[in-house]
Amino acid sequence: MRALRTLEDHKILVKVEKVTLNPTDWKHAFLISGAGNTLGCDFFGTVVQVRDPVEGVEVGDKVGGFVHGGKYEDRGSFAEYLVTDARLVYKVDPGFLEEGGEDSGHEAASFGVGGFTSVQALYHRLGLRLPSDLESLRTPPPLSENSPTLLVWSGSTSVGQFAIQLARLSGHRVITTSNPRNHDYLTSLGAHECFDYRDESVPETISSKYPNLDKALDCISEKGTQSLCVRSLGKGISKGQVIVLLKPEKEAIQLGQPQIEIVHILAYTALGRPFSYGRSAYYDQERVDKDSQDMMEWCRGDQGHFYRLIKSGLVKGNRIKLMSGGLEAIQEGLVYIRDGKVSAEKLGYTISS
Repeated sequence: MRALRTLEDHKILVKVEKVTLNPTDWKHAFLISGAGNTLGCDFFGTVVQVRDPVEGVEVGDKVGGFVHGGKYEDRGSFAEYLVTDARLVYKVDPGFLEEGGEDSGHEAASFGVGGFTSVQALYHRLGLRLPSDLESLRTPPPLSENSPTLLVWSGSTSVGQFAIQLARLSGHRVITTSNPRNHDYLTSLGAHECFDYRDESVPETISSKYPNLDKALDCISEKGTQSLCVRSLGKGISKGQVIVLLKPEKEAIQLGQPQIEIVHILAYTALGRPFSYGRSAYYDQERVDKDSQDMMEWCRGDQGHFYRLIKSGLVKGNRIKLMSGGLEAIQEGLVYIRDGKVSAEKLGYTISS
């Protein structure tokens, strides 16, 4: 048994059992992270120590979440143990783990970066709302001619898969882009219509077919996709928003002026710790406090939305490609992602059982 630590207020110690990999992990590993910092964001594991009583979380609970891997020595998930905020983990119901089999722990971990980012984009920036009857809901609400539309560019990404399900649950007609081989899968998640992102005419096709489309989430946010999203918004709108996950591109900003706003988000701001980003950006305590308070509504062990959505099956985790070798093999997985070999799935590693 690992020796207990001296924990700060609201913190817990988690024994890491499963992790899933994200693009941010390879970028931190090869481009960003300093020596001695622990990599890894998504995790699933068992609570082994709590600092103080927190409603919804106790020792022995199976929980998932995400941490700012690559930034600190003690926060990354590619480790046997990690420290995190008890108010920013979601409990995973034992029934889900029993029914899901070998993939279930990894699937629970996959809600980390992808789930938090999609929630921040849709609910904390674009203003979507969950149904008021979420507790009793068993299927997404029916759509009508007046249902609002949302574009998810690159729906087969981790963020995209969660965004499709959550937006559909919130009463939106979701259109998305991806490789055609993933269209059937994205339709099964709730996408109303899928387009081939390789077709250069797709932005104009979407804009013409959905003239009132005024919201988009760009799950790639580089190499021109931001401008593609701007071009895809409806021809009849007076104002619109495109949420991007990387630094806003000058071309997209200029293309969208004056009616389309490019909004940059970083799910790290939901973790409640000030941090620097890039060469000049700094997210101070006031900013991260607001975002973390918003995200706590989704977490807090078994008190938040993630717990209910996972337990009910209304939102499914990402598809998992199980990888062998544990911690020692994760480096190979990071190279695998960097080289663009992952599509519509996440790599999952077992750290302990």
